[in-house]
Amino acid sequence: MAPIDPHSFTDSTHPLTTHVSLTLYFHFPSSTIHATALLALQTPHTGPLSLDTRALTIHKILDPATLTPLSFTLSPSEHPFKGRLLTVYLNNNSSVLILYSTSPSSSALQWLSPPQTSKKIHPFVYTQCHPVHARSVFPCQDTPAARVCYSAKLNLPRELSAVMSARHCDRHDPVGTDLDGVLTNEESGFDLKSLWCEEGRIVEEFVMEQPIPPYLFAFAVGELGFREVGTED
Repeated sequence: MAPIDPHSFTDSTHPLTTHVSLTLYFHFPSSTIHATALLALQTPHTGPLSLDTRALTIHKILDPATLTPLSFTLSPSEHPFKGRLLTVYLNNNSSVLILYSTSPSSSALQWLSPPQTSKKIHPFVYTQCHPVHARSVFPCQDTPAARVCYSAKLNLPRELSAVMSARHCDRHDPVGTDLDGVLTNEESGFDLKSLWCEEGRIVEEFVMEQPIPPYLFAFAVGELGFREVGTED
């Protein structure tokens, strides 16, 4: 093990992630996000790949090219500040698809009930990933040494909206193709496809085209208002 960062399980002999594609389904009643993360690596890799996680349930990890399962292990105990080591075993893979769920105890996610909000009608959630909490939102190499671009599709109740540390691209009704046709109940342990396309939901899409460290990943979801705070010159 050759750590890049004493606060991360990231191994300097492993290729770094260059891009993450996320699909995030927000389930406010359980303070949980059901999600997929597609990690693209600098170069194809054979052997173990070390990733940081904290309070995540890993349902399955797939080779996105063939949709065949990849072997993985999750350390049985949680390190006080690094969380749990996720080790994925690759065979000349340049990307991995991880199906997972967050936990209500996620250290990066703050879930507010309606009474805690201004209008006291709808719930609200926001992130605080600095300094080492992105790993509780998605599996990653949670170190400033890893600079990643990302894209994200956020599936949320229609009456809510989202903002991210990224460029907003679209707001549209959910469709099965948002999930690239790879998820079924048998594959994930929960029927994300049915949840994704249920009535009363909306999808917000974002893209971050500049490489950033994971701790700058951020979003907020709720009944958001907009106010003009200045004039353009």
